[in-house]
Amino acid sequence: MMVCLQRRLLQLALALLCAMAPLRSAIALDPSKALTQYVHSSWRTSDGLPQSSVMKVLETKDGYLWIGTQAGLARFDGVRFTNFDRSNTPALEDDWICDLAEDGDGTLWIGTSHGGVTIYRGGRFSHFDSVAARGALTLAVTVDGSVWLGGYGGMTHVKDGKVIRTYTVADGLSGDPVARVLGDRNGSLWVATPSGLDQLTGDKFVAYTSRDGLPGNDVIDMGLDAKDMLWVKTQNAEPTRRMDGHFQPWIIPGIAGAGIHDILEDRDGNLWIASLTAGLFKISGQQVTHFSTKDGLSSNEIISLYEDRAGNIWVGTNEGGLDRFQNGSFTSYSRENGLAGDRTYSVMEDHAGDIWVTTPAGLNQLHGDRFHVFTTADGLPSNDVWALAEDHQQNLLIGTARNGLARMTDGHVVPGLVARDGIPDYLLTAIVEDHQHALWIATRGGGLVRRADDRVTTYSRETGLLSNFIYALTEDDKGTLWIATSDGLNSVTDGHIKSYADNPLLAHAWIVALHIDAKHVLWIGTIGRGLFRLEHGHITRYTTRQGLLNDTVNSIQDDRAGNLWIGSDKGIYRLTTHELDAIAVGTGTMMQPLVFGEADGMKSSETNTGTQPSSWRAHDGRLWFPTPRGLVVVDPARISLSDQPRPAMVEQLLADEVDTNLAAPVRLAAGTRRLEIHYTAPNLSTPKRTRFRYRLDGFDEQWIAGSAQRVAQYTNLSPGRYTFHVGASDDAGRWGSREGILHFELLPQFYQTWWFHLLGGLAAILVLLGFYRMRVNWLHARAAVLEERQRIAGEIHDSLAQGLSGIVFQTEAALISMERAPAMTSKHLIAARDLAKSSLDDARYSVLNLSPPILDQKSLLESLSAMARQLTGGRVDELDVHSSGTAWVVPAEAKHHIVLIAQEAVSNAMQHGSARTISINLTFAADTLRLAVTDDGTGFDPDSDAREHARGHGMGNMRHRALSLGARLEVTSEVGTGTRIFLSIPRPGLLTRWWQRLRGAGVSRIDG
Repeated sequence: MMVCLQRRLLQLALALLCAMAPLRSAIALDPSKALTQYVHSSWRTSDGLPQSSVMKVLETKDGYLWIGTQAGLARFDGVRFTNFDRSNTPALEDDWICDLAEDGDGTLWIGTSHGGVTIYRGGRFSHFDSVAARGALTLAVTVDGSVWLGGYGGMTHVKDGKVIRTYTVADGLSGDPVARVLGDRNGSLWVATPSGLDQLTGDKFVAYTSRDGLPGNDVIDMGLDAKDMLWVKTQNAEPTRRMDGHFQPWIIPGIAGAGIHDILEDRDGNLWIASLTAGLFKISGQQVTHFSTKDGLSSNEIISLYEDRAGNIWVGTNEGGLDRFQNGSFTSYSRENGLAGDRTYSVMEDHAGDIWVTTPAGLNQLHGDRFHVFTTADGLPSNDVWALAEDHQQNLLIGTARNGLARMTDGHVVPGLVARDGIPDYLLTAIVEDHQHALWIATRGGGLVRRADDRVTTYSRETGLLSNFIYALTEDDKGTLWIATSDGLNSVTDGHIKSYADNPLLAHAWIVALHIDAKHVLWIGTIGRGLFRLEHGHITRYTTRQGLLNDTVNSIQDDRAGNLWIGSDKGIYRLTTHELDAIAVGTGTMMQPLVFGEADGMKSSETNTGTQPSSWRAHDGRLWFPTPRGLVVVDPARISLSDQPRPAMVEQLLADEVDTNLAAPVRLAAGTRRLEIHYTAPNLSTPKRTRFRYRLDGFDEQWIAGSAQRVAQYTNLSPGRYTFHVGASDDAGRWGSREGILHFELLPQFYQTWWFHLLGGLAAILVLLGFYRMRVNWLHARAAVLEERQRIAGEIHDSLAQGLSGIVFQTEAALISMERAPAMTSKHLIAARDLAKSSLDDARYSVLNLSPPILDQKSLLESLSAMARQLTGGRVDELDVHSSGTAWVVPAEAKHHIVLIAQEAVSNAMQHGSARTISINLTFAADTLRLAVTDDGTGFDPDSDAREHARGHGMGNMRHRALSLGARLEVTSEVGTGTRIFLSIPRPGLLTRWWQRLRGAGVSRIDG
């Protein structure tokens, strides 16, 4: 117990030393409201605060709220906290935050208990090393832009980021440590110490102590009011004020003994008093209101007070968290404000401007700002009162649950109408006095009663009503009474009842609200069926599909601008006349309701219905609505909404869940798959009204609606440069022009680079060329079948036929030699045998391989010589085979074709030309191979087809082989002069040979 007490005293002592801040003027809250009528919100560690003892609160120029606690620093945008401490911010050397200040350049100064001072500028934290660890318990920024740091060791003056001077006791300070530093409008600096109060003007100190009127010398806090008047708090004493150069006790009525710890004065002069034991007080003129843990305050021990630029009051408590008080568009009245009970049924304004409210606990009259409650003690037949109306004699008519109708005249309850007067013994839900002063009384279960001149007429299901359960009545300008029942809509005109049961839109509708606007349009509210508009006999239906908040309409009211206000189970919302009319005439499809709820001052978002009036527009234009938790009122002309769009900004970028430094150019690693972009627009008043939209250039074709989480997610983006845009709206949903922009680059994987794509393209081309070659080869293969047939025929002629012809020649020669020269017979038989063997080899090769026989490894000249000698076999007188030029290797198949062409020429010369001299000349050039076969035979006429046919397939085979070689074949001959066969074969270059191979060209060409 003692340890806990010591810890608590230590916390409070440090709070006294660290927590108090200079006061500042801002837009104040509505002074006419009590503390309980402001919108109160609170945040604790479960909501994101780093710790529940809030030492200091400060709003910076960018709209963020910074909260210093005993366990770290938090940045708040109105929705979420971003926390900073030693674990994630090395520049923050201590988690106990004592004070916060912002200089003229927007730099945030953070004073800590044992870690000196840290600064935050441009999104980065850095430690200010020129101050001792205990030298920044209090901070102040003066009008000249200087920053003053106070603590143990005196007070340090910093300007433009540089230490100007440190003041200690030796320089005139009254004591050490410095508890608080405060600058006034005149440029003077006030310094609180344990030994007195000092005023520094220039470099001169003036000391104030108990001799000058202070209650004591141990000054623990001080502040300035709106008039720059100084107040001072000393240890164990009430505050004092400096007036006319003297310190005088400051007696605050109604706060005596509350243990004042902090005082805040807003622009309107309202005083906010923080107590260390009793919670929060507000003083407006002579009115003192109180707010404590009983009302929802986080803690009765208040450490700090702060007013932001929007006029919200922030309360930092000890071990309780952070509280906020703000103006709401709605003001609530509940039992705390004098109502008989929180549940309210009906509301109306009388001729004198007083507001009357019915509850189960009595009738309430709001006169000025005070309620007066009427009960059975004042003559009411029952405390459970429901419906209200005022007749032409200014009598207040009061409908009860089951005790008839009461009447109030001049503040006194007089006998009314009960069952014996013809009033059904049911709950009275609505009362209307028509233009003839007849009284219409609706009941829940007993039908409708009309009373005129003491005569009572009852309408029920038997007389034409759709139901005996009636919830609302209203009379139009033509004298027609409209009746809302649980089973549809009725009307009564001159005593005649009309039903709308045959209308499919209204059939069996549970109608609970009726309202006739300034344009004489009848508006009909239902449970679960939406809102209906009846105008000139035409009915228009509005539901959630057109923008209603939900399809239950509890109450309907119009404001002076013609806008419609709807009470529902999910809040009160406003619909504009323009949007309602557009849907009615078919030019519009959707409405954008402006929704209000608990965040706007209502204790409950739900409104009540079933009795009348369920809403009311007062003579001053304010709208009143009964709810289950009190009565609420709104002034449509003074809605607490901002018309200034907040500047949107990007807070954080997570790449595959890794935080990215946004202060430097953002380049994301190759392979990054998932991006989370956190964005915001600081709004400390109405953050839930801020809407967002975002777009990623290069990916999103249009704006994307932002979510409540304020996060944009992207997956599997392609490499490249991107720009992210985010925009925010004002409270009414209008978009602003100040976007948050983030540029980033996503680096590519190696297979996503341009050079890899180039290589891939080349590879694809090669693959296609490969397929092309396969295709060409296949076509060549098909053509080769026909070519092979022709080749085989040529082979038979050129090899087998020529060989057989040679055998015949040699055999005939042998026969002749047997008679004339027996010695030559053996030579001719040997030649015939060799020809037979060669022909047999050629036949086998052609049959087995279906390709030309490849000659042996002899050179082309050697092959030609061997062929010629073998073929002539001594039958010619002279055979000359020679070559010129530098020989180069000829491919085997090309060599085969050349030899066979020469063989055909030699054979033709002997067989058809009877040549005696044959010459074969082979010439090698760099780009050409030339072959010339010349004989002295009989020759022939090249233009004569008869001689061509006489030579069989020989000439055709020669031309075909020449074509295969890509060669030029010339035949020159004249009758009686011999024949010359000339073959010119080109030798292609390296690239040509490569392309011929790629496209599958014939391999018989001399491409070696």
